[in-house]
Amino acid sequence: MNAIGWQIGAVLFGVAILIIAIYIAKTLNSATKTIDRVNKIIDYNEKNLNQIIDNAADITNNVRSILDVVEKVTGFFKVLRVFKK
Repeated sequence: MNAIGWQIGAVLFGVAILIIAIYIAKTLNSATKTIDRVNKIIDYNEKNLNQIIDNAADITNNVRSILDVVEKVTGFFKVLRVFKK
């Protein structure tokens, strides 16, 4: 009877390992599919991201030039205030 009990335990242990291996395989398959989807999204949006970065640089240059003009205008008005006094 002891040999039969040991054999049943070994079979149950083997079945449990098989079930765990199947679960791990399904989890890894799902993770692989998710990573593939994320990579496709990144590839699709890469052009848009590059355009956004380029536009941000242009906007920064435009704001800088506008601020230079505003600084000159405010300096001009400061000069006029000195002459009024």
